[in-house]
Amino acid sequence: MFSSVVNSGAKELWSGVVASSKLLFNGVAIQRRYAKKNDGCRRAHADIPEEPYPCERRKKKKPGILHRIKLKIVEGGTNFGTPFRNIKCEEKVCKEVVVPEPKALPAPVKPIPPMPPPRPSVQVSILGADTSLGHYIALLLKQCSCIKKLRLYEANEPNESCNRNIFQVVEDLRHINTNCFVEAFSCTCNELERCLQNSDIVLMLENGYLSQDMPMETRFAYSAPLVKRYTDVIANECPKAFIIVCATPVDCMVPLVSETLKETGWYDPRKVLGSVAVPEMRATTLAARALSLEPSYVRVPCVGGTEGNALVPLFSKAVQYFNFSESNTLMMTKTVREAPSAIARSDGECKKAAELSEAHALANLVTKVAWALLCKDVPRVSGFVETDARQVISPARYLSIDVHLNQEGISDKFDIPGKMSDAEVELLDEGFTVLTEHVKYALDWYAHDRDMKLISGEVLAKKDFHYAKKFTHVEDCLCQVAS
Repeated sequence: MFSSVVNSGAKELWSGVVASSKLLFNGVAIQRRYAKKNDGCRRAHADIPEEPYPCERRKKKKPGILHRIKLKIVEGGTNFGTPFRNIKCEEKVCKEVVVPEPKALPAPVKPIPPMPPPRPSVQVSILGADTSLGHYIALLLKQCSCIKKLRLYEANEPNESCNRNIFQVVEDLRHINTNCFVEAFSCTCNELERCLQNSDIVLMLENGYLSQDMPMETRFAYSAPLVKRYTDVIANECPKAFIIVCATPVDCMVPLVSETLKETGWYDPRKVLGSVAVPEMRATTLAARALSLEPSYVRVPCVGGTEGNALVPLFSKAVQYFNFSESNTLMMTKTVREAPSAIARSDGECKKAAELSEAHALANLVTKVAWALLCKDVPRVSGFVETDARQVISPARYLSIDVHLNQEGISDKFDIPGKMSDAEVELLDEGFTVLTEHVKYALDWYAHDRDMKLISGEVLAKKDFHYAKKFTHVEDCLCQVAS
């Protein structure tokens, strides 16, 4: 027992001496450390120099994966998880790969576009534009982009009751910022020929002194010489112009214009159209209100004549698959027929109180004709035209029917719609009788006028006021134009 105690004490003594001993090797002091194991055996596993002296072994040995693991163990790390101290790895900055830009092709040279051709447009002449209706139509047509020139002709000499002459109206219209150029011409200086030169569309309006309450014979006797004078000048100045007849009664004026052009040899049935725009507008508005529909989705074609008992609006064609009752059809037809007289009998000094609505309808008709002459498709329009002798359309020689317009004028004339109601068929039979009388009256007047000219060789006295006013000096005419 004593010997075991002595041996243990000797081991501890020699372990302290050996641990504190220092050996000199090549002039370098090396401290030897030992690793302890559970079995009590001490074994040195590395000679680690102190901090100020680098290890030569590290310099000579090539770095590898095992060397990295060994250094990690020596420095206090572990291979199995969380390290004993935070070792921050510096983020590797990758060099951006510069992709060379492809060589760009030279920019294409844009060809200079050619100058666009001038926009096609037409020239419109309004005969009888000295009335309020003519002023309103001129205002609406001034805003139409397809009209390049608008010519207004004053058919009557200015009087005290008229507070504005045609030159004042034209000067006012020129301030509107549109490309349409407006000109004025007066009958006092015999400017009808100048007004109609190179015109594409001619609009004949009625005289402002007429009223719808006047009998048909009175209105025709007053307007026929004026329309005859217009037609003769049209045949000389613009024989290929499209003529729109709005002078009442249209049933008589269209045959008169046609016969006058036939005498001159410039008659083209595709270029003469009587206006039915106003009664068609009234009938369409009335049907739209009765059906509580948008007026643009309703259209009531008018057949027969253009006014009075000769006019027959077909309300059965207003909306597809719908027919008004007979009583409603008769009531609305009577309303459309008597609308001009009812407006003329309204209170006030104005003889024609429906000038605004009539101007709107006539301006729309002129615009459709202008677009059709410029090769643009337009919907069907109703017009009073001469029927084709090769087609059996009706017993009347002239009739209001639907027509189709193109660049040549009236291209197609449609037949009277079928499947009409019984009330409309009866009204149309009565209208044919009245229409035939109106056409015969106009043709008889034209034949009588032609015979009188052939016998006497002079112009009838009733047409003398159409010639220019005689002035004693040239200055009088210039002052009249300036005023």
